[in-house]
Amino acid sequence: MLQLSEHLYAETAYSWANVGAAVTEAGVVLIDCPVRPSDSRDWQKELRTLSPLGPRYLIATDFHGDHTVGVAFVEDVIFIAPQLVYEEVSRGSNPFIKKIFVETLQDQGHTKDAAEITEAAIPLPQICFEDSLILHANPLIFEIRRMGGHSPACSVVYVPEEGVLFAGDVVINDPCPGMRDANVAQWLKALSWIEELDIGTIVPGHGEVCGNEVVRGLKDRLIGMQGTMEKLIQGGRTKEEAVGDRAFDKYFFADTSRGAYWLQQRKDTFREGLERLYDEVKGG
Repeated sequence: MLQLSEHLYAETAYSWANVGAAVTEAGVVLIDCPVRPSDSRDWQKELRTLSPLGPRYLIATDFHGDHTVGVAFVEDVIFIAPQLVYEEVSRGSNPFIKKIFVETLQDQGHTKDAAEITEAAIPLPQICFEDSLILHANPLIFEIRRMGGHSPACSVVYVPEEGVLFAGDVVINDPCPGMRDANVAQWLKALSWIEELDIGTIVPGHGEVCGNEVVRGLKDRLIGMQGTMEKLIQGGRTKEEAVGDRAFDKYFFADTSRGAYWLQQRKDTFREGLERLYDEVKGG
């Protein structure tokens, strides 16, 4: 666990999304939570060393399963999330909320964790917001904003007193950010907003803690993909032709150590992201 400032902590070593914690007079405020039940138990054990009050609030920054599945394994917290998270979880029909983690953990031999996730009921948020919400928990203020981009629900948590941004998947310090639900123009706008903040530390949704150099690198990557798609469309390529063009190969990466199911879904969702980008660019 990394101590980021006087009251803020982060863990980047768990599988899937990063997690954060803030020690307040009301208890610990969690920013996202581990997917794997065993990781969650480890995380909560560490948190109890920070405050005798234990976790009080849990803020989920997206509706994707790496930000929602783990809520099932954290008890007695007030669950805060965008309204879009409530709507997505309540439908219960998105296989990516749980299946991707169950299948991947089974491929890796973590059958107990996989079984626990299969049986778990993901709770619905108790407090929701459309665009923004401010949580006051002395001595900190949490400015929560839905930014979109990576997904319609993608949100950040800014703690101005300590100069730290928990960026969720708006910032991904990883070779191949997921684009299945992305709107690239919106994502670039969100990254520009982050560049204007007075912050010293960014906790990305994935990858190591960073600064604005990663924001700029992600912007360059997205602009590059956007520009490549524009050229293909201007050249008269159909969606099928453009999405399959080898020019995008350099933008794809998947951690093959996670098994065959993970690799295939990364290929599939990368393609879905390119299809969305084609529609977005062509629609102007």
